[in-house]
Amino acid sequence: MKFGKYVCGGDSVTFERGPFLVTIRLEYDQDTRPNDFDCYSEEDIQRWRDDEWFYGGLVASVSIDGVELDDHAASLWGIDCNFGNENTYLDEVAADLLGQIDFAALSRRLQDIAAKAA
Repeated sequence: MKFGKYVCGGDSVTFERGPFLVTIRLEYDQDTRPNDFDCYSEEDIQRWRDDEWFYGGLVASVSIDGVELDDHAASLWGIDCNFGNENTYLDEVAADLLGQIDFAALSRRLQDIAAKAA
């Protein structure tokens, strides 16, 4: 799955990794501003003020069989969304976040849960 050319907070993509379902959701980043960076023109900043684009964060959550194991397994914030690049960068970041998730630790957590239930 891929993010759309136009995105909103709450949009998500999912990936299967072995028994795990990884959902990477887009959240609004309320803390980042264009003035935090040197790369935006006054026109870009005005477009941000006019809500034509926004900053977001991608947050990965991991579940198995509908049971959430980690709501915040990895994240990256300060991503410009709807800026004009058709949001292809979001797909790249989502793929990178998959590599940051510690699936071995999640497997151990799952084994601990199963052992306690037995």
